[in-house]
Amino acid sequence: MASRDRIINAVIALVDEDQGIPGAEAIAARAGVGLRSVFRHFGDMDGLYVAVIERIGGRYTHLVGPYVAPHWQGQIREAMDRRMEMFATVLPYRRAADMHRQRSPLLNHGLDALNLMLRVRLETAVPEAVRSDQLWFEQLDLWLSLEAYGRLRDRQRQDHPGAARVIEAAVAALLAAKS
Repeated sequence: MASRDRIINAVIALVDEDQGIPGAEAIAARAGVGLRSVFRHFGDMDGLYVAVIERIGGRYTHLVGPYVAPHWQGQIREAMDRRMEMFATVLPYRRAADMHRQRSPLLNHGLDALNLMLRVRLETAVPEAVRSDQLWFEQLDLWLSLEAYGRLRDRQRQDHPGAARVIEAAVAALLAAKS
């Protein structure tokens, strides 16, 4: 189990250093194990990706707890704060996954599952009467997405606080429209 953990930790460290999703050779070298060990523990790279996704997902379990705010607008602000916390550290994994999505249906499934979970959480916070304004809800979902955050960081060269301010301003305007 120690070498299995070292392999998972090696992938996480390489991605955290913005190395993208590294190849098996780089992972084995970083973990201090033989190349065969990587495949013996995980079968294939998708098996390793599953283990990494599970480990990273564990970092964010506290973010999916019930909202504390009594009103839906406060719950949306809580959702935004939680997402900004998660997005700040998950963006390198998103970048890495984007580079390898064509080769790994599993990565596509993982990103789709994350997006679905975030959307469902948002749907449960917004009352049906407000959510029925589909154009408004789609704008809210877009502004609270990892894609919007990633564009602000990568394409518009915002740092985390700057990207968070842009998203907060957009969400505040949307909430004000429904007050």
